[in-house]
Amino acid sequence: MIDHMPGSVYKVVIICGVSLMCFIPVLFYNKQTLTEKGSIFFTVDDDDFSFNNSKYLVSTPKCKIPDLDPFDPKVRKFYHPEKYTPCSKQILLTYVTKIDNIATLHIDSDVVPSYTKNNFSCCYSNITRQENKNNPDDNIKITPCVAFKDNVTIHNFVMVKCKDIKTGKRIYENTHAVITMKKEVKRKMDVFNNNTINPFSVLFVGIDSISRLNLLRSLPLTHQILVDNEWLPLKGYNKIGDNTFPNVMAILTGFNESYAYSKCDPKKLNKLDHCPMIWFDFKKLNYITGYAEDEAWINTFNYKKKGFTEPPTDYYFRPYIQGSEKLKMIRKNEMNYCTGPETAGERILNIARDFVLTFRDYPTFSFFWMNTFSHNDINSPTGMDSKIKHFLDEVSSSGVLDNTFVIFLSDHGMRFGEIRYMPIGWLEERLPFIYISVPERFKRQFPVEYRNLEEKRHHLTNPYDLHMTLQHILVLSGFNYTMRTSTACPKCKSLFKDTDFERSCEDAAIEQHWCTCAGYSPISPNNRTVLDASEYIISQIQEIIHAKRSDSKCAKYNVNKIIASSISETFTYKNDTYFLLVIETQPKAVFEATVLYKNETKDEFLLQGGISRLDRYSWHSRCTDDAYLKKFCYCR
Repeated sequence: MIDHMPGSVYKVVIICGVSLMCFIPVLFYNKQTLTEKGSIFFTVDDDDFSFNNSKYLVSTPKCKIPDLDPFDPKVRKFYHPEKYTPCSKQILLTYVTKIDNIATLHIDSDVVPSYTKNNFSCCYSNITRQENKNNPDDNIKITPCVAFKDNVTIHNFVMVKCKDIKTGKRIYENTHAVITMKKEVKRKMDVFNNNTINPFSVLFVGIDSISRLNLLRSLPLTHQILVDNEWLPLKGYNKIGDNTFPNVMAILTGFNESYAYSKCDPKKLNKLDHCPMIWFDFKKLNYITGYAEDEAWINTFNYKKKGFTEPPTDYYFRPYIQGSEKLKMIRKNEMNYCTGPETAGERILNIARDFVLTFRDYPTFSFFWMNTFSHNDINSPTGMDSKIKHFLDEVSSSGVLDNTFVIFLSDHGMRFGEIRYMPIGWLEERLPFIYISVPERFKRQFPVEYRNLEEKRHHLTNPYDLHMTLQHILVLSGFNYTMRTSTACPKCKSLFKDTDFERSCEDAAIEQHWCTCAGYSPISPNNRTVLDASEYIISQIQEIIHAKRSDSKCAKYNVNKIIASSISETFTYKNDTYFLLVIETQPKAVFEATVLYKNETKDEFLLQGGISRLDRYSWHSRCTDDAYLKKFCYCR
């Protein structure tokens, strides 16, 4: 790994402040020795600095991203593997079978004695979306409970409850989601039964907040099955925005965050329904579509947003997840880990498996996303490793992969917490994991396109490229489909196309603040320009607060100290000067920002991308419901 390599032609600089907080702007620094207190070097061997160097994820004249050790001693102290924690020690009392498109809910008589020795009764309720003009995506209706014995035919989503008749005590409650073929879906299936075209399917399986390095740390069993089955990793996959929404919207629309809010403002009713998301294109071409995401309140399209007025996909599982959250919950890391007797994450995996198996012989586009076991802690995914591996094993052995692109990915790495203050944390936040399983039929039918995809392993890539690739899949599937250029990234192309190897963040429409290709050198925090830049960043935060008319409820910040400071290298940026700063404020908050410095006539700064908040702030921002303002507001 990098910190074990002898020699020193280039050095990756890690800047540490006087506190325990450290910062790595992925610095490439020349041979001189840094003498400032608290600075540490990773050295890179003279012979290792080459285009095909295994010590770099990406190595081109325009982009160099180091391949750091996920188990570096400096971060190992934060790594504490967890065991899987079941939500119930008992086997589930109910299960569902499907025969000839009829779903039946059964009571498992074999396990009844583990629940009660007495007579018992069970009933079920339907869970449906409750129409509400102001919040159509936030409410569900649970119908009166209907008694049944042994088994009963069910549809869509149900809640089941059982009680001991003698004691009146509830002994069991759970929810079930069933996927049967709806009338409209049968029509789609008939289209392809009478068609010679054989399109490729697409399955997204996403886990929030897991970097490429943290996947290697926390999901070793999952990683091994990915390697064994030759899934293609995109090691230079760089996020384009701060949190989930911009990075997912870039995949689905090709828009950046500002344009997505302009074109598809999620805070307004009906706007997302008319947003040109790629799943609508697949749906119009008679693909069977599905979408599910756990932790309903922070769903990608619902956190401080209006969501969808109409279900965006043929199978929309939000009501099921909301119903599950009505059950007894066990919270873990401030997330709904258990919803009744099942983990919320496993519910998503079960839905995903059922969906792709039900429609394995028909073209599908599905998007399944998990938040509950990964969003707030770098160690919590370790407990789910065997479950994710088992899911991938099942999907692989089912034959689904013969005709399906499976995109296994995250949106970004951990954005806050102790590891984010460590050197490696800067890189991890910006480089989420992504692996792609390519159908064997595609490899045979399109060898050039597959080879081009393989070459992207060590290229700088991003969500906009993925958006273009999804469109290309429709073209290569034989549809008369016209690809649209990404609005945010006109130069971005499908991963199946031969593209420029020497690609910069600017070429890829990755803002400077998120770019992992950059070269920086340390600079004293007492430098006059650095001090001015820190005051500029604070002024930008205050402008955000003022623009939201929140000066009266949000405290005014002052710079307490500059934790880390660096300046762009001339070999990377010949014409521009950038400063990358981590600032602690009073009242206490920690912000990170990148600014462009112009001094042709007078000192002038320009913010590059967003401002990151590195400390936890949910309690301090409780006085506002504005999702954007929460990151900046310290309530008075």
